[in-house]
Amino acid sequence: MKLNYDRKSRDPTYFIQVGIRNGKKVTTKNVERIGKHSELLKITDDPLEYARQKVKEYNDNLKNSRVEYNITIHFDDKVINRGNIVSRSTCRNIGYLYLKEIYSSLKLSGFFEKVCSDRRIAFHPDMINMVLAFSRILDPGSKLHTLKNLSLFYGDFDFSHQDILRFMDILEENYDEYLSHLFESSNKVIKRNTSVCYFDCTNFYFEK
Repeated sequence: MKLNYDRKSRDPTYFIQVGIRNGKKVTTKNVERIGKHSELLKITDDPLEYARQKVKEYNDNLKNSRVEYNITIHFDDKVINRGNIVSRSTCRNIGYLYLKEIYSSLKLSGFFEKVCSDRRIAFHPDMINMVLAFSRILDPGSKLHTLKNLSLFYGDFDFSHQDILRFMDILEENYDEYLSHLFESSNKVIKRNTSVCYFDCTNFYFEK
């Protein structure tokens, strides 16, 4: 930390400033205001020296507040072979939890319950639709790719590749209703301006 003030000003304001390095560039930021020169004259005869002491105290407090954590590593220890050809991470992707909040607001679970009410199916269409949507955003790939990487997501997702294909049949049969539901429900989440319409001539789509 260092002292920052306008040296050309007759009544400068003193700040405690920090330097932040971003690659090769260094930017500065004022983290605390010490006071104006005229204000400090009420409590000291030398505001500049007073400000310098404040910076020194700030830096001393930072040094004393640091916590040291020591780890002892024995390089003679051997990693136990568990029989795995390659190591596997136990980390799980929880980034989709933010997307799940938005997904829930679209009320798609109720939509799939309605269109599948007269069907006898063992899988959950809403779950498959949700996973495919999140994977398209977080880890784009084929449906088979999504299925093979389900273990990377935090949660219990139990469906097969055949279930995905059957779900796609349901989605195709109710495609127009699905888009209509998304349009209406998303407009309740974020109001859209329909005074301007856009034409996508490449795919012959029209947004109203």
